[in-house]
Amino acid sequence: MIQSLPQSAANVIDAYWKLKAAENTYVRCPYFRNPRSGRERWGLAAYSGKGSPEEIEVELKIIEKLERKDFSKMRDTEIRDIMKKRKLGIECSGFIARVLDGWTRDFYKKPVYRLLKFERSGLGFIFCKLRPYTHLDVPTLVHAKNAKEIFNFRDIMPGDILRFNSIVDHAILVTCTERDAANNLQKICYAQSVLEETREGVKYGIIDIIHTNSNRLADQRWREEPETGHTIQEKGEPKIFRLFIIEQAHLW
Repeated sequence: MIQSLPQSAANVIDAYWKLKAAENTYVRCPYFRNPRSGRERWGLAAYSGKGSPEEIEVELKIIEKLERKDFSKMRDTEIRDIMKKRKLGIECSGFIARVLDGWTRDFYKKPVYRLLKFERSGLGFIFCKLRPYTHLDVPTLVHAKNAKEIFNFRDIMPGDILRFNSIVDHAILVTCTERDAANNLQKICYAQSVLEETREGVKYGIIDIIHTNSNRLADQRWREEPETGHTIQEKGEPKIFRLFIIEQAHLW
């Protein structure tokens, strides 16, 4: 049995995977992390690591003119290099929030930030209201007011968030699960925007459950596309969180 995110969410992932840079020219979105301070944090969402695919595509057209380039004649890697230089991309929590936003707008008829609680007060709360996507970070997504922790990885479902709290707080989104006839978990698919040596960006991943006697997700076999020599498994054992807005919708 295969369970997957709804098409409205999957479409957002696909849009980041194939941003339209020019006619018949597409580029995979690179990584850019939302700065904790500075003018980028208060500028356009697309330049703070939180932009939607549509917002990033608008800026791509502007950058093409500023760079005096013809993106239709350039390779994906060349356009990505320009995006990195211009600090145009998506970071992990921005990616997850926007994907979930596609689903909540379809299911709840509301943006995701209207369904989550921000753990801020005073001016911080006002900033969250004025610029909600900019302030939807990993701690907010997995906060006890918004999500509960799942302690057995075999209970994972699409829409769950895997948090790797290492040097840099990072999270990935479960996109589908595959189970056998006895309901045993066989495979987990996920998507993420991740920082690697070359500011990698959006990637797909698969976790094959090959060590059935292990209670650690990190012990299973992880693989990612594109293949870069790295997988997020390198960051260790993740914690698993389930948003209440998904659980309450009885999606499964």
